[in-house]
Parts: sequence; structure tokens; C-alpha cells
Amino acid sequence: MTPEQYSAKRSAEMQNQIDMANLTKAVALEARGEGMDGMFAVAKSILNRHELINSGEVLPSTYMPNSVNSKPTISDILFHKDQYQVYDSKNKRFKDQKNPPTKEDFQKAQEAIHLASDTHRAMTYILDRNLPMDTFDGTGFRRRDAKYDASQDKGTFMIGNHQFNKAGRPELEE
Repeated sequence: MTPEQYSAKRSAEMQNQIDMANLTKAVALEARGEGMDGMFAVAKSILNRHELINSGEVLPSTYMPNSVNSKPTISDILFHKDQYQVYDSKNKRFKDQKNPPTKEDFQKAQEAIHLASDTHRAMTYILDRNLPMDTFDGTGFRRRDAKYDASQDKGTFMIGNHQFNKAGRPELEE
């Protein structure tokens, strides 16, 4: 392995670790009160956005308005302006919480991400828990008290206090 190859490999490994830490925090903050089902659905929707953009099936601007980043990391998706309520894009950090997440919240979030990352395990979980089948393809979510956005009214379903959707999926576009 050349030094350049080694450096690229280490850089990718470090970015993956950063992405997983940020995804864990986002999932824990966004859905910790909704148990494993809510955490799983939030993780799956974020991972689906990442996969759709990086596969080239959708433009980055589908989920990241005004973005030209053709290969965004999970962190890029999480931190894009006004995308996730738990992240303060102006100050570039996760928002402070009245009740900070516990170690257990982070462990559950990691478990939810692990489930959502594996196609077979994700589908088995959805079936075993009797979750809506659309959970597998979800791309977005908002809390019940979030501002209404008609563009997110495609393939909607509820899990806990979040309305999930399949907005931006190519098969739903006219």
C-alpha cells in the first residue's frame, strides 16, 4: 500500500467514526423518548438519504437545499442548514438539551443504527415489530409540532411523535 493509499484509507476510517458518532447523537437526541422503534426509524431515514444521494439516484439538493456536494457524508447531511431540529446550523453544534441524553440513550441509538444499517436485519425488525413497511424506505421525519411542509406529504406514516415520509424518492416523483 502506498503512503497515499494508506492516508486515504485512514481518512475514510476517521470520517466513518465521526459520522457514526454524529449519527448516534442525532438519533439519541431526536428520538430517545420513543424507544427503539422511533430511534430505528430516524436512523433508517437518515441512512436512506445518504444512500440515495451517494448512489446518484437523487441530487444532493433533494434533501440539502442549495447543496452541490455530490458525495456528502452522513455528517454533511445531518448538519446541512435547517435539516434537523436537534442541530443548530448557525452555531454549528448540537443544541443543548434540558435533559441531556444518558449513556443508555446512546447505547440504544447505536443499536438502532446497527439494525438500520443492515438490510436483512432492518426488514426483519420492521416485520417483527409490525412497523409500517414504508419505514424501510423513509427519507424524512418531523415532529407533530413542526411547521407544515407540503413537499413532505409523500408516503407519510407515524411512529411515536414523528411523522415520517418518503419525499424525494424517485419512484414517488411524477
